[in-house]
Amino acid sequence: MLPRKGKGLQKIQMARVEKANDLLVTFSKRRCGLFTNVSELSILCGVEIAIIVFSRGIKVFSFGHPSEENLFNFILFQQLEFKRF
Repeated sequence: MLPRKGKGLQKIQMARVEKANDLLVTFSKRRCGLFTNVSELSILCGVEIAIIVFSRGIKVFSFGHPSEENLFNFILFQQLEFKRF
């Protein structure tokens, strides 16, 4: 058997990232992974789903299936209906 060249998949200790550059890279990678998982969940389960992510720079990222605008409008409309009663 050949010796391993790398460490392989390892568990990462959950701690706050201190370096600004590392923080941006981690946010970008995790955001993409989160959107991928949300997309898979909506396809596998056949559900309508929406997610909003706010970055530290006050940028807003959103994902929705089939469309985030339709889902957000649905949520807002439902809240207006609840306020009427």
